[in-house]
Amino acid sequence: MLGHVLNPAEFLLHAHYDHAQPAAPLRRWVDRYWSVTWQLPPGQQHVVTTLDDPAIHLTREWGGVRRAGTGGTRAGGTRAGAWITGPITRGRFEVTQSGTGGVIGVRFRLGGTTAFTTAPPASVRDRTVPAAEWFDTDVPPAAHPDTSSTSSTSSTSSTATAATGAAPALDAWLLAQRPQDAPGYADFCSILELLADPSVTGTAELERRSGHGIRNLQRTFRRFVGVGPKRMILRSRVMDAVSAIDRGDHRAIADLAQDLGWYDQSHFVRDFRSITGMTPSAYARNGDT
Repeated sequence: MLGHVLNPAEFLLHAHYDHAQPAAPLRRWVDRYWSVTWQLPPGQQHVVTTLDDPAIHLTREWGGVRRAGTGGTRAGGTRAGAWITGPITRGRFEVTQSGTGGVIGVRFRLGGTTAFTTAPPASVRDRTVPAAEWFDTDVPPAAHPDTSSTSSTSSTSSTATAATGAAPALDAWLLAQRPQDAPGYADFCSILELLADPSVTGTAELERRSGHGIRNLQRTFRRFVGVGPKRMILRSRVMDAVSAIDRGDHRAIADLAQDLGWYDQSHFVRDFRSITGMTPSAYARNGDT
């Protein structure tokens, strides 16, 4: 959660988070299953802010959940509540929670959706679309807890482990799609492994280590992620900075910037704000309140 959700400690005061691994045959393409569930007092709302994310998520949503671009959901997890959210590149992504509700999601690995559908990731960049537009078959079953007929204690227990409970149904549905590597996926995965090294702070270094020219890298990333390599590298570095602040790192902003590969503090502040919507100092102060 560090580096993905702003102020994670505050988030966990208002909601339950659960995650589960997919079945072994799916792990090449699926990162994890996850869920967020909540039961807020009448009239109370909570806004959850996540940062731009190049991964694609398939979600089923129910109850008191609202976000821009989806037109709302219907209770019961019907098809109207099943969504594909593409790579987010325009800063923060906000979801408003109210009453009782939840989200169960599939976070695909970068490029992983190409094993299940020919729909291009770039087509959903900065967009949320009905899941039925992406898959030719029915979207996953509505495997979320029905809290309407349970006691407060039991419903809280069941929603807190929503992803774990939904994992078998999600495994079965995804395996039924007969996933297989798209051409070029193995090479793309090897390039992603290079990005895991924090010393890769620019596209020139990625070109050198991968042996691919910048145009080739841009085509590959557009095909499998829908986001260019430059944006991927920038986001990775900012996420490292957010994670450091969330862990209570007390380095001065200038030292943090230098240690994470920025040449000067002003560029660090600009890049941090472009993704989080605030400066590093403001984010650190916000987390202390």
